[in-house]
Amino acid sequence: MKQQSQWILLISTSIVSFMSTLDASIVNIAVPKMSRDLNVPTNQAEWVVSVYLVLICVLLIFFGKLSDQIGRIPIFQVGTLIFIIGSLACGLSLNLPLLITARIVQALGASMTMSTNFGIITQIFPSNKHGLALGVNSSFVQVGNLAGPGLGGLILAYFNWHYIFFVNVPIGIIAYFLGHHFFPHSKIAPNNIKIDIFGFVTYAGTISSFFIMIFWGQVIGFGNLKIIALIFLTLILLIGFVLVENHTKNPLINLRIFHNLSFSFGIVSTMLVFAVGYFNNMIIPFYLEDTLLLSSAVAGLILMFVPILNIISAPIGGYISDRIGAERVSFYALFIFIIPELIFISVRPVWSLAWLIIALATFGIANGAFQNNPMIMGNAAPEFQGIAGSIASLSRNMGMSIGLAMATSLLYFGISLRSGYRITTYPDKHPDWFVFGMHFAYIFAFGMIISALFLLAGLLYYQRRRRISEKKIN
Repeated sequence: MKQQSQWILLISTSIVSFMSTLDASIVNIAVPKMSRDLNVPTNQAEWVVSVYLVLICVLLIFFGKLSDQIGRIPIFQVGTLIFIIGSLACGLSLNLPLLITARIVQALGASMTMSTNFGIITQIFPSNKHGLALGVNSSFVQVGNLAGPGLGGLILAYFNWHYIFFVNVPIGIIAYFLGHHFFPHSKIAPNNIKIDIFGFVTYAGTISSFFIMIFWGQVIGFGNLKIIALIFLTLILLIGFVLVENHTKNPLINLRIFHNLSFSFGIVSTMLVFAVGYFNNMIIPFYLEDTLLLSSAVAGLILMFVPILNIISAPIGGYISDRIGAERVSFYALFIFIIPELIFISVRPVWSLAWLIIALATFGIANGAFQNNPMIMGNAAPEFQGIAGSIASLSRNMGMSIGLAMATSLLYFGISLRSGYRITTYPDKHPDWFVFGMHFAYIFAFGMIISALFLLAGLLYYQRRRRISEKKIN
């Protein structure tokens, strides 16, 4: 394939990655307006966010396995079309049932594209350019995750919430036709399809139970007996899934893929970093608009420092990772993460706004430099590229969900500690309580970064010892 075609296809797949990831985070900021316009309670409107995220996680592994059997490009292209149709339907929806149905269609398409984009990139680029190509794609994916509150704030400042979905349509159509023109065309072999039904059922049950526990726990508290029962149910289903996969000839996930420590550690560290990113998505907009009393447009512009710096640093990180390894680049990036986390733990309303901008910009640099995709995909064998891409996307979405639950739960727990009684909304008369809760939550985010740092330090030490052993044997 010509080099020009490779880069056009990279941009095409990355644009779709950006849109599908963006739609997991941008809707959060529009929930209050959706609630008012559709005349439904806020907790019902939040299903617009939850349904999308849960269904993507349920279907990712299925389409990753399917793509390894019939090809990644057909699934990606069909998924792009379905995502466009779902986005148009979301924008045209005038009541909550229609909107949730449209979000289900959108999630179906997004899961098809998310499960195949990494595999396509490693397929069309030579191995010595995987880091750079995946770094570029990472910048789009991470910007999609981080730009939600900022971009959503800007759109809502001038348009209604329907345009959050409408913007996907023309961009998606362009991406689809670029792919249709430049992607290599191959016939689908339907006779090769083998689906692990029992594996998928236990996997889907595990993911669904996990998310119900996360979302319901935020409402009634994670110490509630119902939530504890759901935790045990999730563990039972997970054990059942592992048992099924270990005794199936053609499993949904060949668990041998996790025997590679570099792959497994990359998955866990990705979850931790994306969880920390969601602390910013959930907490900083409140701090800017309700504590500092900035307008949605100004808050949106400030939040855009994260994705802008992310775009710049991700390809640079990918380029360097091709030379010194994705694990080492990611390890150095985690040290950069420490700077913004310490600022978020300490910042107060009397501080200059410049400190917050520095923190957000530094976070964007660190997040872009963190090479999760090359670290994961580079450690998966060629026959596992499709399922590895799905697992990478799953770890990202699981991290976002865990971050969502932890950020809100820790924030309001901290506010409640400060006030002396339970609070689940912004304390309008006591902004200092919110600042205390924000600092309390970010202490845990800081701990997650340190955990990822130790994880990668251990991995680098293990890789170094293995190289020394191999040299002695040779």
